[in-house]
Amino acid sequence: MTEPKIQSTINHLLGCHRGCERQILDSLDLGGKHATRQHIAMLTDLSDLSHVTAELLERGSEWEWAEWLCELTGDACVEAADQCEQLGETECAEMCRTAAAACAAMEKRPAQAG
Repeated sequence: MTEPKIQSTINHLLGCHRGCERQILDSLDLGGKHATRQHIAMLTDLSDLSHVTAELLERGSEWEWAEWLCELTGDACVEAADQCEQLGETECAEMCRTAAAACAAMEKRPAQAG
């Protein structure tokens, strides 16, 4: 069974994944600055990264590797949140910030004995 802190992070990462997927569709519908290649690529990349990180954590992948990926994903979430916020995509920005905070909390998790 997955630890509650890890399960919470998984849930937030999957929420970020789904939120980015929704935002891609919304951004394409809105057009203009919302549908730039750079913005859509950023959302796609974060969607994929969040999903992969959640899957690795769910499987109980080797902790050191998963910890590094979670840190990377958290950093990407912060950058994406800033970009979404600048475009007025507040719901997506909120999901990204929540996932970033969950990843940051994972970094504070005590090391497991190996």
